[in-house]
Amino acid sequence: MNKSLKKILFTVLTIFAVFFVVACGNKEDTNINKEEVFQKSVEANNNIKSGNKLANAKIEVEGEGSVEFTIDTSIIKEPLAMKAIIEQKNENTKITTFIKNNMIYVTTGNNDWQKETLSENDAEKFKDSLDSSVEMNKILKDHLDKVTIKEKGGNYIVSVAKDSDFLKEFLNEEISNIVGQAIDFDSKNATVEYVIDKETYFIKSSFFSVETKIQDKKLKIVTEVTLSNINSVEEITVPEEALNSSN
Repeated sequence: MNKSLKKILFTVLTIFAVFFVVACGNKEDTNINKEEVFQKSVEANNNIKSGNKLANAKIEVEGEGSVEFTIDTSIIKEPLAMKAIIEQKNENTKITTFIKNNMIYVTTGNNDWQKETLSENDAEKFKDSLDSSVEMNKILKDHLDKVTIKEKGGNYIVSVAKDSDFLKEFLNEEISNIVGQAIDFDSKNATVEYVIDKETYFIKSSFFSVETKIQDKKLKIVTEVTLSNINSVEEITVPEEALNSSN
């Protein structure tokens, strides 16, 4: 698998693990005010101060095998502190990252820590990564005719019509901006579930599966994301060996 395709695949995994929180195939409950649910969810998730996010993501590439990642993150937004562990399972690769006091520390697991000052722009991106679905909720509010919501087990299950043009445009723009080149993300057979807690309006989990093609390679992408410990992460401690690194 070439490096360019690997970069795109990792970006796609990240986009779906963080952003893509829509669903397919649920019968709508016409008694639910869709605009109100999205508005309350936006307000609730804008007030998240800390939390844990666990994302399991996998891409099967036709003729190339699969790429599979686990991204386990704890974040405190103000002042920004973060611990993130990214593991590529099939290559036994592990990257551990800490952020604290405007510094970022990274190791691949051999205690050889690299550190540098964190830019203000990157700091904002890390804060948003805890729940970037706020942006998606705002987009869905503008396309309520394509959205259905049903209630199940004390949660709202959000659904979007398959192959909606506004979702394709959103994904193409997000992936292209990060990769640095135009990507035509032509999604097929999307199956997704997006769960909002009915009481708190926090997003609890999402599941996504889709087929597409990038660089003439057929792909199947599957991600599962869960959010937990919302507003209850009290401390993130950077290891001494990272703090004392001279790199």
